[in-house]
Amino acid sequence: MSDIHTPPPDDMPAWLDAFERMANDQLGQGSSCAQVHPIVERWFRALMDGDPPDDRESVAQATACLATEVFNSLPDELIQPLLAQADADDVVQWIEQILLVGRAFEAALRSGALDDL
Repeated sequence: MSDIHTPPPDDMPAWLDAFERMANDQLGQGSSCAQVHPIVERWFRALMDGDPPDDRESVAQATACLATEVFNSLPDELIQPLLAQADADDVVQWIEQILLVGRAFEAALRSGALDDL
């Protein structure tokens, strides 16, 4: 599995190679999700217990529009079971929440809040 945030090899300092090999060796011994899960779970619970991250109004509107686009592009095999359980507005709000959590997760990674990973 590749990390989408890993810089191209030419941009990575050579001294990081040993650390990358060590991390890959360690993660290769089991599920990376199982190893990381407790840290991510604590972060997620704290996020859910607090207020949503602040966003500019334009970002909130863009996220809502993206959630609608994602909803509209779902294949029928997925959308029909979802709509059997909830109305379209609830599904769009759920997608919007997933996008919000993703943005908050990326911000936490960039800020160092999840450096223990």
